[in-house]
Amino acid sequence: MSAARQWPGVAPLVGFFALAFGLSWGVGAVFKGVPIVSPDGLFIGGVSLAAIIVVAVTEGRAGLRDLGHRLVRWRVGARWYAVLIAVPILVVGAAAVLLPLFGGAALDWSRRPSWTSTAVLLGFLLFLPLGAPIGEEIGWRGYALPRLLSRWSPFTAGAVLGVIWAVWHLPVVLADPGLRVPAPFLLQVVPLSILFTWLFLRTKGSVLIAVLFHAWFDLVLMYVAAMVAPGDYRLLWWLLCAVQGVTAGVVVAAGGLRPASHPTLAAE
Repeated sequence: MSAARQWPGVAPLVGFFALAFGLSWGVGAVFKGVPIVSPDGLFIGGVSLAAIIVVAVTEGRAGLRDLGHRLVRWRVGARWYAVLIAVPILVVGAAAVLLPLFGGAALDWSRRPSWTSTAVLLGFLLFLPLGAPIGEEIGWRGYALPRLLSRWSPFTAGAVLGVIWAVWHLPVVLADPGLRVPAPFLLQVVPLSILFTWLFLRTKGSVLIAVLFHAWFDLVLMYVAAMVAPGDYRLLWWLLCAVQGVTAGVVVAAGGLRPASHPTLAAE
């Protein structure tokens, strides 16, 4: 039996990943250093463009309509908005608290970003079409995750996507390995992907929630990182990796990835 028959629909998924990497790394290499488009060698918008192209070709208007509906799906219950706000604060906050306990310096609050600059950054994170997170989430959680969930358990699907997502970040990591220390940065993406999968399942496949969670997590992390001594970045990433791993483990142990929670999606 051919792989295509064993895994119906696998070709579009593989095509999506190939196109996402090709666009992100290829365009990123051409426009490396260009603000917004590819400041550090990675064209983030390539992920979402790949998803839109593959959906348009393989599923037509129906697929694009489903993707669009999930991108604006906001009626998911107030508690999940509270969760997406609380989890990044607790995870990043725990890593910051642990920092001096493991030999790092305490946060330098005199270097904390202003509220104005923080608000502007949040605006960029939420509304910049070619940047993270919307430039990623239409592809990762909007297209890839529901199709992986149709084949594997939530944990496996989230972990596999986490590994792919981590590898995709390589140009950013290699552009400044002192800021994003390779080993812990890449490892922490996997438990983070599990947390995204948990929220995805519990919010009926809402891509909007994934975008908001991604934006808020990045904002909280950048706010705290601005107060961390540069020499402690390595330790911070290792602590984040550990805290995210524990958090993902608690979610899994508590049944947060129960298969019965699969959303009904047009992923066939």
